[in-house]
Amino acid sequence: MADISDKLDQIAEQFADKVDLATSELVGYLNELVKGKTSAEALEILSGINLETALELKLAKAFTAYDAGIIEFLRNTYTTTSLSEPTIRSLLKMTKNNISANVTKHLSSVTMQNIIDGIATNKTVGETLLTIQEQLPNPKLVVNTAYNQFSNSLTTLLAEELPENTKWIYIGANDAKTRDRCRAKIGAGALTRKQILNKFGDMNNELYRCRHKWEQMSSSPEDQNYNPQELKQ
Repeated sequence: MADISDKLDQIAEQFADKVDLATSELVGYLNELVKGKTSAEALEILSGINLETALELKLAKAFTAYDAGIIEFLRNTYTTTSLSEPTIRSLLKMTKNNISANVTKHLSSVTMQNIIDGIATNKTVGETLLTIQEQLPNPKLVVNTAYNQFSNSLTTLLAEELPENTKWIYIGANDAKTRDRCRAKIGAGALTRKQILNKFGDMNNELYRCRHKWEQMSSSPEDQNYNPQELKQ
């Protein structure tokens, strides 16, 4: 498997940039809409606006880019079995729902509250925007985590479809940033699903900011970016 972690990281970065832009534009528009109003009047006006839908429209291209990352991820996953299209789509929907819950839905709620508070405390648009951004989870981390959630679920489903004697190796970079737990998995070499579960408890990667995954072993592990030797600094 080619190492596509950098590409997925770029998509996550782009997604985060689009969230920042959408938040800035939305806060500016809403503040202008309720300019000169009291908090009560502003609340009445804003309550009639579906911020979640507005954000979904603004972030539509960002979610399209996320989908493209999933397609690239699937293209670079080695396996001798297959999953149905509905299963893949269900996995994709699950991870996108997690992004929506942590970004879109949360942002719409936080934005509404802070605009009302901003009016009551005479905050500038910039101050309101900063407060909103401080209350949001990091969008880049949310997207990267969603990719890893997809990867883990995909691995689990594929492993159940393959013969019990199928060997797996832990794929990904092995350098100064590699966690000790990931080093242990890389160093474990080729293992069956049962051996992995007995040794590590599951077939997941480390989820947060992780560049690794369990993958079915091919005839050329090196082509899958498998390197058990730690890079010398």
